[in-house]
Amino acid sequence: MFVLHERPILVALSAVPLVASLAVVVVGVAVADERLVPPEFAGRAFAWTVGGIVAIVALDAWILSGVLARGFTLPPTVDIFGVPVPGEFAPLFGVTPFGVLVGFLVGVYDARRIVQQRSIAQLSRINETLRITTQEMVEADDREALEQAVCERLAESEPYDGVWIGRYHEAEEVVRPTAWAGLPDDYVQSIVVTVDESETGGGAGGKAIRTGEIQTVPNVYADPSMEPWWELFEQHGVESLAVVPVVHDDTVYGFFSIYADRRNVFDERESDVLSEVGESMGHAIASIELVDLLAARERELARQNERLEKFAAVVSHDLRNPLNLADGYLGVARESGDEADFQQVRDALDRMEALIEDLLTLARQGADIDEFETADLAAVVDDAWGVAGTDSATLHTQDGLGTVACDPSRLGQLLENLFRNARQHGGADVTVTVGVLDDGFFVADNGPGIPEADRDQVFDVGYTTHDEGTGFGLNIVHDIASAHGWDITLTESDAGGARFEFHGVERDASRHHDHDGP
Repeated sequence: MFVLHERPILVALSAVPLVASLAVVVVGVAVADERLVPPEFAGRAFAWTVGGIVAIVALDAWILSGVLARGFTLPPTVDIFGVPVPGEFAPLFGVTPFGVLVGFLVGVYDARRIVQQRSIAQLSRINETLRITTQEMVEADDREALEQAVCERLAESEPYDGVWIGRYHEAEEVVRPTAWAGLPDDYVQSIVVTVDESETGGGAGGKAIRTGEIQTVPNVYADPSMEPWWELFEQHGVESLAVVPVVHDDTVYGFFSIYADRRNVFDERESDVLSEVGESMGHAIASIELVDLLAARERELARQNERLEKFAAVVSHDLRNPLNLADGYLGVARESGDEADFQQVRDALDRMEALIEDLLTLARQGADIDEFETADLAAVVDDAWGVAGTDSATLHTQDGLGTVACDPSRLGQLLENLFRNARQHGGADVTVTVGVLDDGFFVADNGPGIPEADRDQVFDVGYTTHDEGTGFGLNIVHDIASAHGWDITLTESDAGGARFEFHGVERDASRHHDHDGP
């Protein structure tokens, strides 16, 4: 109640309610602009305001009743801003602004206290999530295990409903899910995310890959770029999400996508920590790849050393024997002039040529195959038979050999060695059969076969039971099969001869790359 008085002190006191009313207006505007409390706590602040009004009015009524009880009287009416108000209600207009202001302030304090508590809890949770995921990254030595562990740890965090990780295939401009937690398998496997100009490339996933920066969507249904996935989101109850790129230097390995079943989960603090997780994961993957590369180089170096030892053994023994033999018979042949003695020299030289050819083959055989092609197996078989077969021998190929993912040149070398082996042990009129297995193919002959007790040794360097054998042919077969990632098994054929089975053979080169790719 503001009334003019002659004394300044009375004027000041009467102005207090007006000042309180103005303060209420200022605080109300600040609440409306979300500067004092978040929108979710506006109702809580309003409840405290009502409580403040009730408390102040009750206090004023108690004082007024005490005044009246002591015989004081109130004027019948009082003019407040030119409006006549009954005397018993006039004091309420003076104290109500104080109730509103006090209630507002208590409500703001209460709301900000809850926000602070939530902030502390969020910070603690985020730090714990970062600690656990970082520990998983430090301990991981396999990319697939790392991705699955990160998904599981993030999915355990309270505000997250599900997590999936996708690997970026730059050549195809697509991101394929490789690990997930908290989400059904069929749901994740139905997700399509591209990094092109199509509608599936314009969402948060495509943007994260292109920019290398975290993408947050507070409300997936309010973002038109997320429309291609609205139906999937609705099935799983997704309301907001964050897509975090997994990066290292200039390399983007993919991203992990985090779902929440409520809106506005991923604030600035949350986004900063998740971005750090993405960078740490990128470093971990780069480290794993480096370790794998070093291990592969060590294995290759070991294989090269092994081949050098093989070469040294051949040069020091296998090549020296026919060389000495040729030298000895050459002297005899010069003295006798006998054609049979010269033939011995030629046989020794032929033996040396065969050994040198196998040595060169071994030297050219790398440990692994970088590029696979989809080759017609029947065509490769025919080409190899044209090199290693004879007119008197018979080749039988079963129908439906189909295609294989391979290096055609090295597969041809494998088949040539098997055909020569069959010819050496089975005779010039041997019959060789090439057929299909559920996961590969086989090469069988009708020769004498290989005793079961000797089957573990036939792939060793230098092992041969034939006078013309070099002891390298089947070792070369084994090395070429291993370079393709195939398993080789030696059994007895239906005709009693040798049967070489090759398992784990892919039929299509693109499927092979999808399986083994990054």
